[in-house]
Amino acid sequence: MTGAALGKPLGLQVEWRTLEIVAVLLALMIQTGAVSVLLLESDGGLGSGPRMILRAMALPGYAVTLVILARYHVPFLALVRQNLPMALFLVLPFLSAFWSIGPSITLRRAVAIFFSILMCYVLAIRFTPRQFLVLSTLVIAATLILSLLAIVALPGLAFMPHGPELRGVFVHKNVLGWYAAFGLLLSAALGADRTLGLRPFAIAVFVAALVCLLLSQSGTALVTAALAVAFTVFYALLSRARPLGRSFLTLLVLQSTVLFAASVNSFVPALLEGMGKDATLTGRVPLWDLVDQAILRRPVLGYGYQAFWSEGSGEAWVIWTKLVWMAPHAHNGYRDTLLSLGLVGLALLLVVIVRALRQGAALLPREPSEPWLVLNVLVAVFLVMNMTESLLLQQNNFLFILFVTAALMFSRRETPT
Repeated sequence: MTGAALGKPLGLQVEWRTLEIVAVLLALMIQTGAVSVLLLESDGGLGSGPRMILRAMALPGYAVTLVILARYHVPFLALVRQNLPMALFLVLPFLSAFWSIGPSITLRRAVAIFFSILMCYVLAIRFTPRQFLVLSTLVIAATLILSLLAIVALPGLAFMPHGPELRGVFVHKNVLGWYAAFGLLLSAALGADRTLGLRPFAIAVFVAALVCLLLSQSGTALVTAALAVAFTVFYALLSRARPLGRSFLTLLVLQSTVLFAASVNSFVPALLEGMGKDATLTGRVPLWDLVDQAILRRPVLGYGYQAFWSEGSGEAWVIWTKLVWMAPHAHNGYRDTLLSLGLVGLALLLVVIVRALRQGAALLPREPSEPWLVLNVLVAVFLVMNMTESLLLQQNNFLFILFVTAALMFSRRETPT
């Protein structure tokens, strides 16, 4: 007999759920790196001391994740079975320590990506797609509001060191720009959802996101926002199209994406040069040429998860010396996956991506009342972003958590148990 049947209030249940929501919100906020990374970073980047502090800050979130998954282990294990390719990424980074050029670095960062992905399982099994939309918007709204307040409270830190671009509570203007672009997408979806009654809040977040986007002056963020609009139109048409029309639209977008990916190294630089812009994509093109050479030297398994871009990596020092620039990553998520886990890791990642795109698109016409459209757009934008940025398989990264959670939600709803 339940507590309700006995006439007792369900206080414990309500208290647990409230505690769960607050704990997850705080854990996600830490994953954004807002404020903390900015305050701990020096001109030379993050040293070993600040990195230890950041790892310690993530520990409570890891603990919350373990407690929730232990309590709800049955749906967790069911979701693991429903998307085995994703679950393999809980293991593969650890296995890569056996061939890593920096085993200790790989193991340490494998722990972080392990808990980051586990947090996605928590979100996928404990929150509905609509609740996840609200939760994500709240986290992004907090970072945007803090960034705007920093203009007044911390003007010396709020702007880029050598320019007028706003970075807010992040280490770089591009990061603020990305959050602003995703804030525009999520708040627009939140405002369009009449069942929630959160339109005033959504409008406020949308305005804050637009102001942050413009003040950041981030070109990549503007492209991200434009992609969000384009993919929203595509998925809206896809949800209303008949099977033949859906196939045509899907093929059209796939061809366009492949052409864009192929042109990043060739056509786009030539176009930018003709326009008087930086034809190297801010140094990315020469970086990619050198990274591709490094990938070919260890193509199958890579250099170990997150081990390549470390100070003990001779291969990285060759690139840094030639470029006279200590690039923190390849500025391309797919290349960084090859560096970390080789063709084995990239193949597994592509399986995860194809499953997410297929399952997400299938849910659009099947459950039009759920916010699958915005989750599909989120996944598509994130994947295209990684052609010029490195966010895939990044530990303690909020945007990567959004992507993985959306993919797991697709699997949980689309795949029968």
